[in-house]
Formats: sequence, structure tokens, C-alpha cells
Amino acid sequence: MEKLKNKEPSKTQQFKKNKRNCEKENERLREFSLELFKEGYKIGFKKGYNEALEKAGKI
Repeated sequence: MEKLKNKEPSKTQQFKKNKRNCEKENERLREFSLELFKEGYKIGFKKGYNEALEKAGKI
């Protein structure tokens, strides 16, 4: 007797696939957030450093 193949993935398979996709997206967003933080920190540090020099009369 020939088995009929169900073309629709089971609920468990759908859940696992969705979970993997979410984990990949979370990792991508985590890396993006870290890059934004680093750039923001650099900009903030430069701005604060320049303001401190101006107050000290060095510029």
C-alpha cells in the first residue's frame, strides 16, 4: 500500500522552522544593535571630548 505524503508540514515542524527563523532574526538584530551602540558611543565620546576641550579653552 502506497503512503500518501502530506505536503503540509506538521505543527511541530512549522514551530521548529519558525523558532529557527526567529532566532536568526534576533541574532541579526542583536548584531545591528551592537553596531549602532558602538557608533553612538564614538559620536558621543567625540562630542563630549570636544566640549570639554572648549570649556578648558584648549580649542
